[in-house]
Amino acid sequence: MPVVLQQVVEPIDHHALLLLFFQLFLLLLVARGLGVLATRADLPSVVGELLAGIVVGPSILGTVAPGVFEAVFPLAAEQFHLLEVVSWVGLLMLLVLTGLETDLDLIVARAKSATSVAIAGVAVPFAFGFALAYVLPAEFLVSPDQRLVFSLFVATAMSISSIPVIAKVLMDMDLVRRDIGQITLASGMINDSLGWIMLSVVAGLARSGVVDLGSAAETILILLVFLGVSFTLGRRLSRRIVRFVDNAVGGDTAKITTLMVLALGVGSLTHYLGIEAVLGAFVVGILVGDVKRFDRQARHLFEVVTVGVFAPIFFATAGLRVNLAAMLDPTVFAVGMAALGVAIAGKFVGTYVGAAAAGLSRWEGISLGAGMNARGAMEIIIATIGLSLGVLTGAMYTIIVMVAIVTSIMAPPLLRFTVPRIEMGEEERERLEREAERERSFVANLTRVLIPTRGSEDSQFAARLVGLMTRGEEIEVTNMYLARSGSSTTGPRSTASGRWFARLLPDGGDPSGAVDVAEADDDRSIQDDPDRCFEVMTERLALDGDNDLRNVVREETVGATETVLAEAEQGYDLLVLGAAERGARPNDPLFGAAVDRIIVNAPCPVMVVDAHEDRTTGRYGVDENPIQRILLPTAGMQYNRHAAEVAFAVARDRDAMVELVHYVNPPRRSNRFVARRNQNVHSLVEFREEIVDEAADRGRRMGVEVSTRVLVAREEPEEELVRLIEEGGHDLVMMGSSLRPVSQRAFFGHRVEYIVKNAPCPVAVLSSA
Repeated sequence: MPVVLQQVVEPIDHHALLLLFFQLFLLLLVARGLGVLATRADLPSVVGELLAGIVVGPSILGTVAPGVFEAVFPLAAEQFHLLEVVSWVGLLMLLVLTGLETDLDLIVARAKSATSVAIAGVAVPFAFGFALAYVLPAEFLVSPDQRLVFSLFVATAMSISSIPVIAKVLMDMDLVRRDIGQITLASGMINDSLGWIMLSVVAGLARSGVVDLGSAAETILILLVFLGVSFTLGRRLSRRIVRFVDNAVGGDTAKITTLMVLALGVGSLTHYLGIEAVLGAFVVGILVGDVKRFDRQARHLFEVVTVGVFAPIFFATAGLRVNLAAMLDPTVFAVGMAALGVAIAGKFVGTYVGAAAAGLSRWEGISLGAGMNARGAMEIIIATIGLSLGVLTGAMYTIIVMVAIVTSIMAPPLLRFTVPRIEMGEEERERLEREAERERSFVANLTRVLIPTRGSEDSQFAARLVGLMTRGEEIEVTNMYLARSGSSTTGPRSTASGRWFARLLPDGGDPSGAVDVAEADDDRSIQDDPDRCFEVMTERLALDGDNDLRNVVREETVGATETVLAEAEQGYDLLVLGAAERGARPNDPLFGAAVDRIIVNAPCPVMVVDAHEDRTTGRYGVDENPIQRILLPTAGMQYNRHAAEVAFAVARDRDAMVELVHYVNPPRRSNRFVARRNQNVHSLVEFREEIVDEAADRGRRMGVEVSTRVLVAREEPEEELVRLIEEGGHDLVMMGSSLRPVSQRAFFGHRVEYIVKNAPCPVAVLSSA
């Protein structure tokens, strides 16, 4: 059977590729350069980026050096389309970034206001634009008998707003998280959706000469179904996809790849459905931004690439389509000024009326008018469609593009003038403070927690703390059971790491421990049976619906310590270890050699939990410990603040009280300096009280009962702390610490080690710095 040779697609022409690279080089250089100059002039960088297309386009470069312009930007459609593809990628990425910064819950809460602003913000400029177009001279029409279609096209162009420009302006001015920013974004999204629906109707009328109401109704139905599916099924699906990729591959690169794959896929779907790819990209950004696993680092990397490379190319490319030299004609200039005035007035009046109807303040209405006036590339796209359909003349196309550029450039200074005059309400201020605090939070930024275990009492108590700590947070907890390589899971290993994992067993790995036979048999079933171990650990965790639980078995092929460290390298934010043993001699590692090596080499923060065996009964207090009183020694360091967050999170769930305590060491001076020493001690106490009160305030904002004590130590502070624990009947001591480099071992400091060894209740030590 003869082989049929398929036609081979010729590669892109060498000169065309050279031109594309040089065009990108020139646009990015000028856009970023003008963007920097704009920021130095106290304007958002998008102003300079929009002007870049005018500078290197036909308006300036084409007028000053037409030969150079034609050589760099030839009129060949195929060449311009290559540049346009890169520009569209930048547009999609900018919409994704906008979605990442969008608070869906806040938009839903302000949906009534946004809808009112959007509808009025479309209706009024549409009416104004239609009236203007209907009375324009016939020379601005392609055909006098198409005045209705022409007027509808102009009206649609006047009513549109540009989400990309609005989003970039809000991000440049750090307004995205403000209420006014979120309402502007929500209104812009609704405005654009209405605009695209109107465009589909008008374009259908231009092609066929009749209004296709059926097509419009179909578009509206598709849009509603898409949004409904996206924010229900899509919300759960996006969360599962991001978590799966992060678990299977891990790293920021995989997260960003996943984000772009989803954006391009959903964008393709929405474009196929006739509701524009940019809407699909925006929705993907919202959904992925709602996934906690897509953390700040990944968002920052995506933002750097988008804002630094692709967005400037998109904005600069938009200006290449317009030749403002046509505005030198007096008639065109007069019509252009009239169109600009109508566009600005229509959008201001419409959004102000909508804002007033929604109960917003005067300055909020004016600010919305300023933001929604930015028309940017969306209006340019509409003008391009009108030109391609033969509805717009070249002069009218230039006027509409001029309106798009001028309104986009004027939006930032207007917002800069109006937004500071909006009085920030107490509710908004508290929300912004909570968001800022969560950005700095240790617990709130955890996404994955690893607990190596074979079911010991220490690891069970650790699991209990993790379950309480992560309640209400979107955190994945992984129980990791180590199966011994090439042997049964029964019996301890002879290596140091094996002995540590043997001590992760409920009886400490000592068959002669003070437990009865029935208890020993039950304990042995936990250590030998991963399923039984996972069952116990899952019960201790008691996770709620916000958390995911993974139970994994890892074969101990290179030693338990190395296996734990290898797993911890897979993108975990916190490693939680049961103490299992304590060093017998003064110079021994605090928690044993294996735990010591894990702490020293761990790629993430580590929390070690010692459940503290009751020495009178030989049993641990996993079940009996009610956790009603938590002692939190603090010195105001970052690791103390992280430990405080853990303590507050545990206390909030258990309705427990947290006691913050700090001991002041008095200066060691001779008796003749007693007065000055007392004065110094008093100053130290006042200073430390401020630190302790600041930490206590964070707990109280979380709804936790917090008491504070700043004491002057008469003996060594660690000895007085242990005595305080004994007298106060505390159920848990939570401490933060940092590692001190001492002979390659995990040394937390003499005070921490003394408390761990001598406290009569469970102790957790968090090393996060």
